[in-house]
Amino acid sequence: MVPDFLLPEWVPNAHPLIVHFPIALLFLAAAADALALWLGPRWRTGREVATGLYVLTGLSAVVTYFSGTWAVDTVAITTPAAAKTLSTHAMWAWYTMVATAAYAAIRGVSLFVAAARTRRLVHAAFFVVGLGTFFPLWKVGENGGQMVYQHGVGVTRTQSPPADTSAAPRPVRTSAEARESRPEPADDQ
Repeated sequence: MVPDFLLPEWVPNAHPLIVHFPIALLFLAAAADALALWLGPRWRTGREVATGLYVLTGLSAVVTYFSGTWAVDTVAITTPAAAKTLSTHAMWAWYTMVATAAYAAIRGVSLFVAAARTRRLVHAAFFVVGLGTFFPLWKVGENGGQMVYQHGVGVTRTQSPPADTSAAPRPVRTSAEARESRPEPADDQ
Protein backbone atom coordinates (compact mmCIF):
# COMPACT_ATOMS: atom_id res chain seq x y z
CA MET A 1 0.00 0.00 0.00
CA VAL A 2 1.03 3.58 -0.60
CA PRO A 3 1.24 5.66 2.60
CA ASP A 4 -1.31 8.47 2.75
CA PHE A 5 1.38 11.16 3.06
CA LEU A 6 2.58 10.27 -0.47
CA LEU A 7 -0.85 10.80 -2.01
CA PRO A 8 -2.34 14.13 -3.05
CA GLU A 9 -5.23 15.15 -0.80
CA TRP A 10 -7.75 14.94 -3.65
CA VAL A 11 -7.20 11.23 -4.33
CA PRO A 12 -8.71 8.57 -2.01
CA ASN A 13 -6.05 5.93 -2.79
CA ALA A 14 -3.22 5.16 -5.22
CA HIS A 15 -5.31 3.11 -7.66
CA PRO A 16 -6.41 6.01 -9.92
CA LEU A 17 -2.78 7.14 -10.16
CA ILE A 18 -1.49 3.67 -11.08
CA VAL A 19 -4.28 2.29 -13.26
CA HIS A 20 -3.27 4.08 -16.45
CA PHE A 21 0.24 2.60 -16.64
CA PRO A 22 -0.74 -0.87 -17.90
CA ILE A 23 -3.13 0.72 -20.39
CA ALA A 24 -0.45 2.95 -21.88
CA LEU A 25 2.19 0.23 -21.75
CA LEU A 26 -0.03 -2.30 -23.54
CA PHE A 27 -0.67 0.13 -26.39
CA LEU A 28 3.03 0.94 -26.56
CA ALA A 29 4.00 -2.75 -26.50
CA ALA A 30 1.54 -3.63 -29.27
CA ALA A 31 2.76 -0.71 -31.38
CA ALA A 32 6.40 -1.73 -30.90
CA ASP A 33 5.48 -5.33 -31.71
CA ALA A 34 3.67 -4.29 -34.89
CA LEU A 35 6.63 -2.15 -35.91
CA ALA A 36 9.07 -4.98 -35.18
CA LEU A 37 6.95 -7.37 -37.22
CA TRP A 38 6.70 -4.93 -40.11
CA LEU A 39 10.39 -3.99 -40.13
CA GLY A 40 11.57 -7.53 -39.52
CA PRO A 41 15.38 -7.83 -39.66
CA ARG A 42 15.77 -4.08 -40.27
CA TRP A 43 15.03 -3.57 -36.55
CA ARG A 44 17.18 -6.28 -35.00
CA THR A 45 16.11 -5.63 -31.40
CA GLY A 46 12.43 -5.02 -32.17
CA ARG A 47 11.16 -8.24 -30.65
CA GLU A 48 13.21 -7.68 -27.51
CA VAL A 49 11.91 -4.13 -27.13
CA ALA A 50 8.31 -5.28 -27.59
CA THR A 51 8.82 -8.17 -25.18
CA GLY A 52 10.32 -5.84 -22.58
CA LEU A 53 7.29 -3.58 -22.90
CA TYR A 54 4.96 -6.55 -22.53
CA VAL A 55 6.85 -7.61 -19.39
CA LEU A 56 6.46 -4.09 -17.98
CA THR A 57 2.76 -4.26 -18.87
CA GLY A 58 2.37 -7.56 -17.02
CA LEU A 59 4.19 -6.29 -13.95
CA SER A 60 2.21 -3.05 -13.90
CA ALA A 61 -1.04 -5.01 -14.28
CA VAL A 62 -0.16 -7.02 -11.16
CA VAL A 63 0.58 -3.83 -9.20
CA THR A 64 -2.60 -2.22 -10.51
CA TYR A 65 -4.74 -5.22 -9.59
CA PHE A 66 -3.50 -5.24 -6.02
CA SER A 67 -3.80 -1.47 -5.71
CA GLY A 68 -7.44 -1.93 -6.68
CA THR A 69 -8.01 -4.59 -4.03
CA TRP A 70 -6.57 -2.20 -1.43
CA ALA A 71 -8.59 0.71 -2.82
CA VAL A 72 -11.91 -0.99 -2.10
CA ASP A 73 -11.48 -0.28 1.61
CA THR A 74 -11.00 3.46 1.03
CA VAL A 75 -14.16 4.28 -0.94
CA ALA A 76 -17.87 4.11 -0.19
CA ILE A 77 -19.93 1.65 -2.19
CA THR A 78 -23.41 2.96 -1.44
CA THR A 79 -25.73 1.25 -3.91
CA PRO A 80 -26.31 -2.34 -5.01
CA ALA A 81 -25.66 -1.28 -8.62
CA ALA A 82 -22.26 0.14 -7.66
CA ALA A 83 -21.45 -3.06 -5.73
CA LYS A 84 -22.38 -5.19 -8.74
CA THR A 85 -20.27 -3.02 -11.06
CA LEU A 86 -17.37 -3.25 -8.59
CA SER A 87 -17.66 -7.04 -8.56
CA THR A 88 -17.61 -7.15 -12.37
CA HIS A 89 -14.70 -4.72 -12.44
CA ALA A 90 -12.74 -6.90 -9.99
CA MET A 91 -13.41 -10.01 -12.09
CA TRP A 92 -12.18 -8.35 -15.30
CA ALA A 93 -9.21 -6.89 -13.42
CA TRP A 94 -8.22 -10.42 -12.40
CA TYR A 95 -8.55 -11.64 -16.01
CA THR A 96 -6.52 -8.67 -17.26
CA MET A 97 -3.77 -9.28 -14.73
CA VAL A 98 -3.59 -13.00 -15.51
CA ALA A 99 -3.75 -12.49 -19.29
CA THR A 100 -1.09 -9.79 -19.45
CA ALA A 101 1.23 -11.42 -16.89
CA ALA A 102 0.96 -14.85 -18.53
CA TYR A 103 1.49 -13.39 -21.98
CA ALA A 104 4.50 -11.42 -20.71
CA ALA A 105 5.99 -14.58 -19.19
CA ILE A 106 5.51 -16.53 -22.42
CA ARG A 107 7.05 -13.72 -24.45
CA GLY A 108 9.95 -13.50 -22.03
CA VAL A 109 10.65 -17.24 -22.29
CA SER A 110 10.35 -17.06 -26.07
CA LEU A 111 13.43 -14.84 -26.20
CA PHE A 112 15.45 -17.90 -25.21
CA VAL A 113 13.89 -20.28 -27.76
CA ALA A 114 15.67 -20.14 -31.10
CA ALA A 115 12.60 -21.10 -33.18
CA ALA A 116 10.54 -18.33 -31.57
CA ARG A 117 13.29 -15.76 -32.13
CA THR A 118 13.97 -16.50 -35.78
CA ARG A 119 10.61 -17.31 -37.36
CA ARG A 120 8.48 -14.43 -38.51
CA LEU A 121 5.33 -16.60 -38.49
CA VAL A 122 5.85 -17.31 -34.79
CA HIS A 123 6.28 -13.59 -34.18
CA ALA A 124 3.06 -12.89 -36.09
CA ALA A 125 1.23 -15.50 -33.98
CA PHE A 126 2.57 -13.92 -30.80
CA PHE A 127 1.43 -10.51 -32.05
CA VAL A 128 -2.14 -11.74 -32.68
CA VAL A 129 -2.31 -13.42 -29.27
CA GLY A 130 -0.99 -10.22 -27.68
CA LEU A 131 -3.82 -8.26 -29.27
CA GLY A 132 -6.19 -10.55 -27.37
CA THR A 133 -5.06 -8.98 -24.10
CA PHE A 134 -6.85 -5.79 -25.13
CA PHE A 135 -10.28 -7.38 -24.60
CA PRO A 136 -10.08 -7.89 -20.82
CA LEU A 137 -8.36 -4.52 -20.55
CA TRP A 138 -11.29 -2.89 -22.36
CA LYS A 139 -13.82 -4.65 -20.11
CA VAL A 140 -12.06 -3.69 -16.87
CA GLY A 141 -11.76 -0.10 -18.08
CA GLU A 142 -15.40 0.02 -19.09
CA ASN A 143 -16.51 -1.13 -15.63
CA GLY A 144 -14.01 1.12 -13.86
CA GLY A 145 -15.29 4.12 -15.78
CA GLN A 146 -18.86 3.13 -15.02
CA MET A 147 -18.07 2.98 -11.30
CA VAL A 148 -16.58 6.47 -11.32
CA TYR A 149 -18.76 8.31 -13.83
CA GLN A 150 -22.10 6.59 -13.35
CA HIS A 151 -22.01 5.54 -9.69
CA GLY A 152 -19.60 8.19 -8.32
CA VAL A 153 -17.38 5.70 -6.51
CA GLY A 154 -14.21 7.35 -5.23
CA VAL A 155 -15.40 10.81 -6.22
CA THR A 156 -15.65 13.62 -3.71
CA ARG A 157 -17.92 16.61 -4.09
CA THR A 158 -15.90 19.56 -5.31
CA GLN A 159 -18.69 22.07 -5.80
CA SER A 160 -21.56 23.13 -3.58
CA PRO A 161 -24.99 23.78 -5.04
CA PRO A 162 -26.00 27.46 -5.02
CA ALA A 163 -28.01 28.59 -2.00
CA ASP A 164 -30.57 30.40 -4.16
CA THR A 165 -32.10 28.00 -6.67
CA SER A 166 -33.24 30.85 -8.92
CA ALA A 167 -29.58 31.75 -9.47
CA ALA A 168 -28.70 28.19 -10.39
CA PRO A 169 -27.32 27.74 -13.88
CA ARG A 170 -29.44 26.04 -16.48
CA PRO A 171 -28.85 22.31 -16.68
CA VAL A 172 -26.41 21.27 -19.35
CA ARG A 173 -28.09 19.66 -22.32
CA THR A 174 -26.70 16.64 -24.06
CA SER A 175 -25.85 16.97 -27.72
CA ALA A 176 -28.91 14.86 -28.58
CA GLU A 177 -31.17 17.22 -26.60
CA ALA A 178 -29.60 20.23 -28.29
CA ARG A 179 -30.20 18.74 -31.76
CA GLU A 180 -33.85 17.98 -30.91
CA SER A 181 -34.54 21.54 -29.75
CA ARG A 182 -33.07 23.22 -32.83
CA PRO A 183 -35.64 24.76 -35.20
CA GLU A 184 -35.89 23.22 -38.62
CA PRO A 185 -34.09 25.26 -41.31
CA ALA A 186 -36.44 27.40 -43.39
CA ASP A 187 -36.87 26.52 -47.02
CA ASP A 188 -35.83 29.58 -49.05
CA GLN A 189 -37.31 28.37 -52.32
